[in-house]
Amino acid sequence: MLKLRRHVSLLVLCAAVLLPSPAEAQRLTVDALLLRIYTEPNPQLYTMTADFRADFTLSLATGKFNVRAAGTMVESRAAMGEPKKRKADVTRLDLPLMLLPFSSSIRKVVTDLIEVEQKPGEVLPVHDVFIAEERLDGRYLLGGVRRDIVTQTMKRYNQTSGLDDNDARRAIARWLWSPTQRASIVRPGPGPYMLTALVDENGLIHQLILAYDWGQVGNRITFATIGGRSFWREVISDTTSEVAGIGRVDGHMVMQVTNHCLNCPPR
Repeated sequence: MLKLRRHVSLLVLCAAVLLPSPAEAQRLTVDALLLRIYTEPNPQLYTMTADFRADFTLSLATGKFNVRAAGTMVESRAAMGEPKKRKADVTRLDLPLMLLPFSSSIRKVVTDLIEVEQKPGEVLPVHDVFIAEERLDGRYLLGGVRRDIVTQTMKRYNQTSGLDDNDARRAIARWLWSPTQRASIVRPGPGPYMLTALVDENGLIHQLILAYDWGQVGNRITFATIGGRSFWREVISDTTSEVAGIGRVDGHMVMQVTNHCLNCPPR
């Protein structure tokens, strides 16, 4: 009887999240949003140069340290439709005395934060993604739970008939993503077990938070539009990495990007 009640409760919860409500009069479906996220609106080649300055708070086993960096960056696409690439040149790095012996490793942390960007096409497809909220400014809050976790949950509650039903999977994912259930879905693995993203109606991601069993990483981005393209103007990022000679380093970065120049000669 207890097992039956659990099955019925799950069905009721999933039915509730699938039913439309006045607050969910969505102009775009989640599939349409995902397609816009994956589709590059301007696939032509280009080069954007800019300056950056960034303030970091680095958390080490020995304490927290403030680091300042400045330099130039180049974002470019070498050929039609190829992925964009970003290159950072740190021209100034202000370190506390204790970190001076590790300046090369810290410099790499800074450049990696700028150059290595989590690609939506690597994260979103392995999650069951749904629209958690449609906001008045034309942005959508997306939630996602790793597909294998959704599958495990459906099998546990004998909902295998819906394993190939996207609406059913998204209903389960939304239930698991809810604050009351999140602690139950923490899983180890190379990829995040859960994600949250803020996306506009053009498919541009303004915030992406990835949850791992050891913590969260994410970024919040403000864009500038130049020549019909969107480029970084401000980036607030949290990340973690292993640094040679130091160990695990958790970083918080606030970076401003200025002096954008589209298709300008090299500086």
